[in-house]
Amino acid sequence: MLEEYPDILNTKEVMEILDITKNLMYKLIHNDEIHAFRIGEKKWMIRKDILIKYIENH
Repeated sequence: MLEEYPDILNTKEVMEILDITKNLMYKLIHNDEIHAFRIGEKKWMIRKDILIKYIENH
């Protein structure tokens, strides 16, 4: 599942995978529904294994 994607995903890749808007992406992050970490001040990153677990549970 998601083999063509790297192990660490940016928000754009996650939005593409989940087919969601930027607003919903940041809502999921801020509500801690998808655990993400920041690189610098603006860039959020999500581990692929975390995203796979999210997909499996929803």
